[in-house]
Amino acid sequence: MKPVMVVVLVDALGWSLVGHDAAFAPVLAERRPLATVLGFSSGALPTAFTGKLAREHGRWLMYRRAPEGGGVFRGLEWLRWLPARLRQSWRLTQWLTAQVARRVRGYFNLYEVPREELPAFDLPEQSDIFAPGGLPCDSLWDSLERRKLAWQGWNWRTSEPEARAQALAALERGGHDLVFVYSAVLDARLHHEGTQGAGVRTNVAEWSRWFGDAADAARRAGREPWLYLCSDHGMVDVTRTVDVMRALEALPVARGRDYLAFFDSTMARFWWHTPAAREAVRAALGPAQHGRWLAPQDLAEAGADFADHRYGDDVFLLDPGVLMVPSYMGRAPLAAMHGYDPTHPDMPGVLMSNRPLPPATTHLSHLRAFLEQELDALSAAGSGAA
Repeated sequence: MKPVMVVVLVDALGWSLVGHDAAFAPVLAERRPLATVLGFSSGALPTAFTGKLAREHGRWLMYRRAPEGGGVFRGLEWLRWLPARLRQSWRLTQWLTAQVARRVRGYFNLYEVPREELPAFDLPEQSDIFAPGGLPCDSLWDSLERRKLAWQGWNWRTSEPEARAQALAALERGGHDLVFVYSAVLDARLHHEGTQGAGVRTNVAEWSRWFGDAADAARRAGREPWLYLCSDHGMVDVTRTVDVMRALEALPVARGRDYLAFFDSTMARFWWHTPAAREAVRAALGPAQHGRWLAPQDLAEAGADFADHRYGDDVFLLDPGVLMVPSYMGRAPLAAMHGYDPTHPDMPGVLMSNRPLPPATTHLSHLRAFLEQELDALSAAGSGAA
């Protein structure tokens, strides 16, 4: 019976959420935590697909400083002259999103980034990271093309119910060597409900059942199901919020004039215009704001040390469970968040399979190499079956 690989990446499916639950996806008997990277999915997914860290594939966070000559928001400098009411309007956001989507094929969201500050930033993910050629270095998708395997993938562009149904239908037809499904539905539910939310449990149960359905569909087509479930990170329940931007308002230095800043939900990033700005801001932020400044060694160990400082000259990271409210990513509190120190026990993702897992496959950056080994085994099994 010729094998078929079924690879599913459920965003934010943490080891602490399902790893110890024997009733979850019982067909996936081999399972272990998968250590993640510092940051968010914008950096974690490229690491999973390439086997490299951010400094190598160039993707860390959704927003970076605009390069010389401007980024995808070039030409929008006129936004600063609009009244504040218009800059914050839903209509302008919809128009801006449509304009940027003409330049960017990757995932992005304008969130609450001040519209007048957009030209100072850029979106690194300008190509489809789920497609061959979509990343700056060789990826799993490029390998699939070189191998000339029959494969099909679904990602955030397709709703989760449709993706699951279409993947089952593809397995029923039996013509694919690999099917891949990515979904961020659980990530969204965790943000809004926390790890004990009813919607979270419902989604987890749906995925648990789906793997049994996928195995049955493959067998009906005369294919041996090789099943893999992985995730890019876990999720930490929020226990406290902190207003970092307000802590900076009373300083004698000002954002825009003395420094450029981007406020992610769990980290604040700064580019300094003057030494005085750096001294004042670093003195203002510390344990009282429930966070710490990352040392150059911290960034190097995380693989996020960029010589051109495109993601920041200095980074202030909040403690696990602390959420920045407001931030450029949102004005309202959330129930759970990620993007914390990767060593926190709730941050690892999962790797589960009905196939043996190599002992050395313990980190998200190892995932691609493991799947490549399985692809080699798939080809060998297919040749034997032929």
